[in-house]
Order: sequence, then structure tokens, then C-alpha cells
Amino acid sequence: MSASGPAGTRAVCVTGMHRSGTSAVAGALRFLGVSLGNPDRMLPPGPDNPKGYFEVAGIVHLDDELLAHLGGAWDQPPVLDPGWEEAPDLAPLRARAAAVLDETFGAPASRPAWIAWKDPRLSLLLPFWRTVAPIATTIVVVRDPVEVVASLGLRGYPVGPAQAASLWLRYLYAATNDDPGHLLVRHSDLFDDLPAALARCAGHLGLPAPDAAAEAAVRAHLDLGLRHHDAAGAPAREANPLLELASAVWNGGAVDLGRVPPPIADLIGRGWFRPPIDGELLARARSELVANRETLRKTNGRLATLEAELAAIRAGSDPGGSAAAGESGPDA
Repeated sequence: MSASGPAGTRAVCVTGMHRSGTSAVAGALRFLGVSLGNPDRMLPPGPDNPKGYFEVAGIVHLDDELLAHLGGAWDQPPVLDPGWEEAPDLAPLRARAAAVLDETFGAPASRPAWIAWKDPRLSLLLPFWRTVAPIATTIVVVRDPVEVVASLGLRGYPVGPAQAASLWLRYLYAATNDDPGHLLVRHSDLFDDLPAALARCAGHLGLPAPDAAAEAAVRAHLDLGLRHHDAAGAPAREANPLLELASAVWNGGAVDLGRVPPPIADLIGRGWFRPPIDGELLARARSELVANRETLRKTNGRLATLEAELAAIRAGSDPGGSAAAGESGPDA
């Protein structure tokens, strides 16, 4: 882990692909003695996460703006080569990020011993946040890609299976490459062996192992009835090479990051590995642009014809219009 903050505060970021259980892990950290900050700054619960997202609204909004500034979005992340986070034009966003942390956790000198913030986008943007505040470590949450694909599809996200698998790979390799000292937690661990999962999180942060009361509180927070999209019951999906690769890395739960050679893993994490849907979307957008341009041309043509016909009608109904107009001119 890196050095602690100026007042002895250590920060941990919870990262991982969307719909992978990052909210559950972040919520559980509260019961291990980690502060998630001012609850008034949090996004409210929603249909996707009725127990809460445990995301600071200001951080999520800033991350979205940062991705847009870099030319992408959470589902179409930009290529991020080494050193991108030091760009001078990010200075205003760095200042705002520092202010959001102050609003959420208080001034650095008054912060608790352990603080945490969570947003799946941090998987891509951790280097930026490390220019804003000292981050001791990360907890990377990973879930069976088949379940992630099913969850995104059910929730109506505009992401198909191939793109979802590509994002799963991108988020995982970006998060793990940017923090070699991370702790990897599987989504299924929270449901299959919660005591061991909590003990691993506490041990990674150097905190006492949770007692029975803390474990019971986490179980109540998780609400085991909310476990959806078990891979065994996930709907059948048309096979595609990207999902097959993601499943190979998932390796039945024994996550094998080494399944992809390091140079390729680096390219994936930086965003150079993209699904064919990128080209399809670009072609579709260009096609729509051409079609819309042609529609606009025809509409403008019809509008010009109507204006000419209206002018002719007005001229025919008022033969002396010009003279009348002249009599009421500025010299009248």
C-alpha cells in the first residue's frame, strides 16, 4: 500500500465493472470501520440497487464529465495511454475533485482513519484520482461475465453481449493493472462465504476481523434475496469470441488474469481492444447522418417552393402593393 494521507487517513477505492457487486462491497465496508462520507452526498437508492449505490453523486457526475472530456463514456471508454492523468487541461477537474472530497469527508486534517469511495468508472480513472488524493489501495470486484451480460440486458442498458464482454475485460484489466496491490473479491464470495470475504477485506486494510454483529449487519445489508442472474440460470446467449475470452479469464471463478499475455492485457486495459460493434455504430451513425442530411435538403427544397408560391399569391392579390408600400415608407 502507498503512504497514508496528511492526517494519517488512508483511502480505498472500490472498483469493478458495472453490475458486478461494487455497491454491495462498498456498503459492507461501513461495518468494518470505513467511512463512506456524508450520506447526504450519496446518490439515492434506485430500482437497480434498492439497498443503495453507495456512490457520492459529485464523484459520479465528475467521472462522467471526465470521460466525456477525454472523448468517451462509461460504455464507450476512450483510449487512455500512460500519463494521460497529468494533462494540464485536467487542472479544473482536479480542483473540483478535491472540493468534492472535502465536501464528502471533511478537510484532510479531520478525516477518519479509513475513507472509501466507489464508482465503477474508477476502474478506468484511478490514475486521475491519485493526482487528487493519496489512495492506499483498491478493492476490485469481479463477477461472472455471463451474469454481467444478463444483468445489463435485463436492466435495459444499450449494451449488447459482445460490447458488455469487451467492457468486462477493459474494466478488469484497467483496474488491476493500475493497482498491482489490489484485493480481488468475487461477487459470489459475498453470498457463498461471507465471513471469509469480510475477513479478507478487513485484513487487506489492516482492520480487525468483523465480529458476529458486524457480519449480521452486512448480511442484512446484502439482502440475499436480491441475488439475481446466477450464471447457471442466465438465459442462453449467442456465443461470441469476446464473451468466450472473458469467460476464460473468469475461469469458473478462479480468476486467471494471466490467461491473457501481459502485453495484450496492457492494451486491453488502456482501451486499444474494442469489439466490432464500434465499427457498426460508427457506420450506422454515418448512415443516419447522410439520411438526415438528405431529409433536410428535401425539406428545405419544399420550404423554398412553398415560400415562392406564397409570395406569388400575395403579389396576385395586391397588384398595387408596391406602390402602397412606397407611400408608407420613411419619406411619407
